[in-house]
Amino acid sequence: MKKYILLYGNKKLEDNICIKNMFPNNKEINLGWTDFDYNINIKIITQMIKDGIEQVIFLGMEIGWDRLIKTIKEKYPNIIIKIICNTLDSLLYYEYERNNFFKMLELSKDKIINNIAFLKKGQYKIYHELGYNCSYLMENYKIKEKKILENINDKINIGIYPLNYTWDKNIFNQLCIGKMLENSIIRYNKLDDRMKDFLITMNIENIEDNIENIDEKSIIEKIIKNNIIVSCAFTEYFHTIFFLSMENDIPCIVGNTSDLFEDDEKLKKYIVTEAEDNAILNAQLIKKCLKNKEKVKILYRIWKDKYNKLADKNKEVFLEK
Repeated sequence: MKKYILLYGNKKLEDNICIKNMFPNNKEINLGWTDFDYNINIKIITQMIKDGIEQVIFLGMEIGWDRLIKTIKEKYPNIIIKIICNTLDSLLYYEYERNNFFKMLELSKDKIINNIAFLKKGQYKIYHELGYNCSYLMENYKIKEKKILENINDKINIGIYPLNYTWDKNIFNQLCIGKMLENSIIRYNKLDDRMKDFLITMNIENIEDNIENIDEKSIIEKIIKNNIIVSCAFTEYFHTIFFLSMENDIPCIVGNTSDLFEDDEKLKKYIVTEAEDNAILNAQLIKKCLKNKEKVKILYRIWKDKYNKLADKNKEVFLEK
């Protein structure tokens, strides 16, 4: 396997939690807003190549990184350059995502990028069929040290911790669950005052439980205050909240938008909703999940042990390509 470095920026902090866990050889670089940022990045990467790095992997195509990638290829044509795509076709609604995505595809066509890794199997299949040199990379996260659930009160504490205030996070449909579940309280990350206004208007009991820093420690400190977590985004490629929750034995309800449980219906029926926008259905799923909480823990561990092996092999294949 060629010696690699994984480079990431500070724009999508939620993504960074999983990717740094997956790729221990990593380093943060600047987004390429200015010549100053570009020059700092080139200096860092040049030194890494001199120190023996043989492949450079970027997490996403962020602003200005296309210029950076072209320079690396011109100066060091034997260096392998790969990108892990951290967007989805559904997110090309955003101009920033769309512009950078098409830059990535263009660099791939021009053979400047050697390989694109997609985190969704369907997305990989589409672009593979279109002729792009690409791979399927399985998202993952492995816990280092498990935290213990904190007993906060005698209610059903439902944690809803979106890390971005965007349409795809499906925030308000998730907050509605508190209206449909007796003796429950919503603990949530307030990203906008409209979230608080909504909960007051709907007369949903709640506790504002803000995440000050988007990192593993800060998020887990919030998660373990809850009996169950809800993370039902409309579209998602890194299921960061899910992994941080389940790895700490806190069950997490997720949307039916991932490749995670293709071969495991036993676990799926307790934690995967068929309707991300149906608060009544999701309240019923929470009841079912909590009633079978110990069983869910066992099923998750069986699934995760198998998944870890597949994901590790998958990552090796990507690094060796």
